[in-house]
Amino acid sequence: MAEFLINSGWNATLAQIVASVLGAVVLASFGLVWVIFSIWLERKFAGRVQDRIGPNRTGPYGLFQTFADVGKLLTKEDITPEGADKHIYNFAPILAVAGIIAIFAVIPFNHAWVGADLNVGVLYFVAVGSLATLAILLAGWSSNNKYALLGAFRAIAALISYEVPMILSLAVPVLLAGSMSMQDIVKGQSIAYIFVVPVSALIFFISQLAEVGRSPFDLIEAESEIIAGFNIEYSGMKFAMFYAAEFIHAFVICILTAVLFLGGWRGLG
Repeated sequence: MAEFLINSGWNATLAQIVASVLGAVVLASFGLVWVIFSIWLERKFAGRVQDRIGPNRTGPYGLFQTFADVGKLLTKEDITPEGADKHIYNFAPILAVAGIIAIFAVIPFNHAWVGADLNVGVLYFVAVGSLATLAILLAGWSSNNKYALLGAFRAIAALISYEVPMILSLAVPVLLAGSMSMQDIVKGQSIAYIFVVPVSALIFFISQLAEVGRSPFDLIEAESEIIAGFNIEYSGMKFAMFYAAEFIHAFVICILTAVLFLGGWRGLG
């Protein structure tokens, strides 16, 4: 994109900035579209498993049900609990989504399609991915609700325990490739690392699945309890942003598993 703009007569610096901004917008939009589709897919699949039809009223096969839900959340009253730290309370869901979307910056979709080919790409992923954990703590603390705070503490304890095996499993492809760059890790897989170190691949995927908080690792949500987790005081779009971050994270772990252990765009080798 930047090269095309430069060839069209644009200033090199301006072309790079415009290309970076457009790339970020496209990636963010793609992530949000994926959320809408994956929520529908999960609800349909859960319906089939439970011998139900699932969403089928809004649009063909219920495809527009998620759009209807988004419209409902957008029109809900925006409530801030009394005594809450308003600025942090409003910032927490933004941080949750932004922290996950920012991971796309270092993910190489092919040898040319990568936002930033950092030589510390894996370290960047670990650091930026931790922002979602910080968002949970901020959400629970700023809500001025003891149950939300306790839910946040429980979530943080669980997430930190999953971080340790995840980081150890990440060290394996880094050592094999001799680099923390995502591009170098893909190029170093003459044969996919899942065949070389299958245990590390399995540990990475399971630990990331646990961080997302999907069943059977849904301790964070605590759906069966009356007081359900750190986001009890959130409603409307703020609640939806935490929900969206969860599904974007699920998409990110699939891409990262493909890049780190399945050969990326080069295939299994």
